[in-house]
Amino acid sequence: MAQYVDYINMTKAKSEAAFREYLDERGPALERLREALRADGQDPATFLDGSIESLVPLWRWILSHLTRAEDPGATAPGSVPREVWPSWAKYMFEEQKTMSLESLQLLDGLVSYLGAIVQERAPQARWEIARHRIKRYHLNNHPVLVSGAGEDHNFLPGLPSVHSHGSLTGFRESPDDTMAEYARRLIERLNRGDQPADEEVAEDEPLVEVEDLGDDELRGRELEVSLREDIGHEHNRVVGRMVKDLGKEDGITRVIREDREVLLVATVTWSTDRLQEWVAGYLEDKIRD
Repeated sequence: MAQYVDYINMTKAKSEAAFREYLDERGPALERLREALRADGQDPATFLDGSIESLVPLWRWILSHLTRAEDPGATAPGSVPREVWPSWAKYMFEEQKTMSLESLQLLDGLVSYLGAIVQERAPQARWEIARHRIKRYHLNNHPVLVSGAGEDHNFLPGLPSVHSHGSLTGFRESPDDTMAEYARRLIERLNRGDQPADEEVAEDEPLVEVEDLGDDELRGRELEVSLREDIGHEHNRVVGRMVKDLGKEDGITRVIREDREVLLVATVTWSTDRLQEWVAGYLEDKIRD
């Protein structure tokens, strides 16, 4: 029986094999998405017309067809060999308890389609294996889209998997335009390459904003941290260390980096003001202009 290791703990040889596996899956995953649309009576040519705007009805359709592993007629990922999982799923999680295999495959097709849309509009973008001198860097060994010097790592399954899980569990709603807006931001970043964002615009925006998303019965209060765009782009390593340090603070039960500029924080004691002060203070201390 094959032994699986997550991306971060892979050897160089294993990460290269996983990278080739991920790229080889893109075409078949997109075809499975087309087949799923046909089976639902939809026209794939209409849904998948290659436009950014098409991601809006597609994401709405995918969210409406997500199922839990235990739902009637669904396939629990744990009931089948992990070889049939999308590679990004089997190398990200030791076990998948929430989404059905069918849902993972829908997301896999979305990832292929999203990548095609982005690369068509960001011709300098390329696939690479994320490498970082910090061994526990959250995207080490992942297949990522990059441009320029390749320091801005974009792991396409990340945002869709987080939003689909939140929608499926009822934790948070995912707006219909989530993937379209993600594509627009990603295209802009990749086309910008290594050029920083407009500093004058950045100075007019707050360094950090925190929103209270309400209570979760298992983890306590859920807070969303939005960082200024230039912070997430130009100081990715600092943000990565901040995520780890914040997770060690008393009263913080979980920290997830949902997107380059967005963190989800679960806490039993912290207020939005306290979290905002902590994050702002951390960034101001670590980032020296």
